[in-house]
This record gives sequence, structure tokens and C-alpha cells, in this order.
Amino acid sequence: MKIVNRAGQRLLIACTLLFGAAALAQTAPIKPEAFAYHTGIDLSANGGPFYQVALPLPVYQGVQRQDLGDLRVFNGQGETVPHTLIRAQSTAVSQDKFIRVPLFPITQSKAVQAADGEVALDVQRKADGTLIAVPKTAKPDKEVALVQGAILDISQIKERVRALHLEAGPSTVPFHAFAVETSDDLQQWRNLLSDAQLVHLQQGGQVIAKDTFEWDGAAGKYLRLVWREPTQAPPLVSASVVTTLTSFNGAHMLWTEPIAATVSEANVYDYPVPGRLPLEQIRIGLPQTNTLAPLQVQRYLAPSPQRQHGAWETLTQTVVYRLQSPQGEVRSPDIELDTAPLDRLRLTVDASSGGIGNGAPTLQVGFAPQTLVFLARGQGPFTLAWGSKTVETAAMPAATLLPNFSADKPLAASAATLQTIAAIPLNALPDSDKAPAKASKGVLWAVLVAGLLVLAGMVLMLLKQMRQGQQARK
Repeated sequence: MKIVNRAGQRLLIACTLLFGAAALAQTAPIKPEAFAYHTGIDLSANGGPFYQVALPLPVYQGVQRQDLGDLRVFNGQGETVPHTLIRAQSTAVSQDKFIRVPLFPITQSKAVQAADGEVALDVQRKADGTLIAVPKTAKPDKEVALVQGAILDISQIKERVRALHLEAGPSTVPFHAFAVETSDDLQQWRNLLSDAQLVHLQQGGQVIAKDTFEWDGAAGKYLRLVWREPTQAPPLVSASVVTTLTSFNGAHMLWTEPIAATVSEANVYDYPVPGRLPLEQIRIGLPQTNTLAPLQVQRYLAPSPQRQHGAWETLTQTVVYRLQSPQGEVRSPDIELDTAPLDRLRLTVDASSGGIGNGAPTLQVGFAPQTLVFLARGQGPFTLAWGSKTVETAAMPAATLLPNFSADKPLAASAATLQTIAAIPLNALPDSDKAPAKASKGVLWAVLVAGLLVLAGMVLMLLKQMRQGQQARK
């Protein structure tokens, strides 16, 4: 029994060594030498600990994964550091604009108010819809006019008016309630604000004021302000309306150089796509002016179990043009695709339109690059590496790597720049990428084969010892 136990122990030790060696071969730290391309990262002074850098076109031309999973950042000790990838987004910038507008008081004499409550306006409307002040003929008894409110002419403002700003004179009462109404014809009025309050409090050099008032609905051509207590209302010095100008800043786009076509047949043009580029937009360059042609943009579908032969699938149909006008040359806009990376694209021109004349069109691919954000752990210099078919993705979610991350806020990361990257041939990967993979697989297979031989020998030895033990007991 002791012989059997010893043999079993030897077998257990051999198995442990075998699987430990296999695991070690699989989980060995990834080194920069496993990647085809490298470039240094220059960090901004007094920055960190997080840094960001926009990925340039050569990186996309050299990566081997669509998700950029074969990107790594190494520190000076050859250790990988945590990183994340953030896609660039379009941003909207809003800016408030204050526009001073004509103000016409609404007056009412005390005598008229006592008689029938009619309100007399001191304004007239011109043919273009704008208002002008009309002086009223003074009455012999010089009745005192009471200001009930004011009418504001906003008919010449094209932007959406969303708020009113008032500048009032001094008053002994700090709170003044009023309503704001709007109209397109000075006859029919609808409510915008029913219970607004102009506030001006002052005490010991401190001032609390509320003089800007917003609403949700759309305003017409005119605004009418009506005081709740006209006898206490302050004099209005001026009035302005607030409009919001919103501008959209599109994400910065990367564009390839024009790609020459391979003419496979009449009116059919094929293009190799350089690297793992997201096909967000394409730009077609026509060879001749005064050309207009309908065409199809197609992608190649490789053979599969469901499809015996390869085929071309249409992504979109559009019309491209290049026209000469008195104002200059006019070109068709870029074509939106938003498609995963492809190896080839095809343009099929409608022959019935007359084609595109002499020469072949060029094609450019455009996309918004992702931003690499990494944590500068350890000592520099830091290196970006990419271009490996053997590594798995290591990018972390942005919310995991960056504290208080929000997609609509600026990144809390300092700027970094990549050193010069040499041009990378289209879809070319040097042998330096393949060697580490072969070496890694070779080591793993050698360990497994050697382990199996050791196990076989141990099993044979164990069986022999068991037979000898049985014979000895007989």
C-alpha cells in the first residue's frame, strides 16, 4: 500500500506541475514585443494622474480587432496600465442673447377708469406690423394718466423668445406682481405668465433682485405686461427679451487619403478599405465637373454556411454630383453609412444616367476617432502599443476607470500627445506580430506534450508497482 501511495503522490505532483505550467504559459504577462506597432506618449507637465489622447488614423490602420481590443499602454517598467476608450460625440453650445425691444406704456386716465373702464393705448401699428408711439392730445382738465402696463414689440425677432428682462426705476414697494400675455394681432391675447413678480430688496448694501422671467410656451409678435397694482408699479426704464442661440459642434472627423478604385467592369468600382476603420461617412470625388450620377454603395459578404458564394449587399442609394455654378463649384455632401469596419466597398453607378465620364471616382472614409484615457501608474516613459491577433480586450468601462464620469461633461484627464507614427500600409501586418503568437503556442504545445509523456510514464510505473504488490501478497 505504501508503494501505491507513493506512486499516487508522484502522479498528483506530475499533474499539478503539468497544469501549472500550462496555466503559466497562458497567463504570462503581455509584453510590448507582442505587438506590431509602438509609439511613445508625451505627457503634459504637472498633469495626471489620468491622461487622454485622440487616436490617429495609423492606429486604426494597424489594429487587429474592430473594438480596438489589441490596444495597450505600457509604463517604463513594461507593465500594462489601466485604460478606457471614449467615443467622440457632437456637442451643443447654447448662448443667451438679450435684445432690447420697443416699450409702449398702456395708460388710462382716472376719469375714464371711473366711467367705463376702457383702456386707451398710446400705440399704433404700421403696415409691416411694428408699433409706433402716438402722442395723445392733452385734455383741458389735465387728468393724470395711470400706467396699467406696457406693450412690447417683438415682431422683428426671428429667434424663439423665451424670457423677458425688465429694468425698472426706484419704487417704495419691493414686490410688484404682473402678468405677461402675447398676441399676433393686438386683439386676441393669451397668457404666458399669470403670476410673475418683479423683486428688488436692498438692505445694508446687499441686494436681492429678480428681473428676468421665463415661460414655456411660444410667444407671438407682441407681449403685454399688465400690473396687478398699477398705483404701486415702478416706472419701466427699458425691456429686453431673451433668445437662446444653439450651435452644434460636430465631432472631429478623421479622413483617409483618397483611395483609388479598381475597375472590375463598366460603371462598377471597387475600393480596399484601409484597416479597421468605422465606416461612418464616405466622400466620393468625381473626376469631371458637371457630373451627376445615381449610384449604390455596396459591401462584400463573404461565403458562409448559409451562402455558398460571396455576394454584394447594397448599403445605401444616393446621387452624387460635381457642378460648376457662378458662385463656384458645388459638390454632393458626404454620405452617411454608420457601418462596422469592412475590407472592401463597391460603387455601382446607374448606367442609364450616362455614367461619370472619363476616369474613376476616388473614395475617402471618415469617422470620429475614439479618445484613449489611461491612468499613468508607475514611471515613464509610457508607450502605446497595438496590432496583435492574440490578445484579448483589456479596456475598462469609462465609469469604472474615471471617478464621477459623465458623458456630457468634459473629461477629467490631462492632455497627452503621441510621438510621430510612421505610415502603415493598407491591411499590412509585419511578421513581428506573428512571431510572438507562434512562440507562445509552441511553448504551450511543448509543455502539454511533455506533460502527457510524463503522465503516461507515471501511469505505467503505477500499474507495474500495483502488480508487483499483488504478487508479493500472494
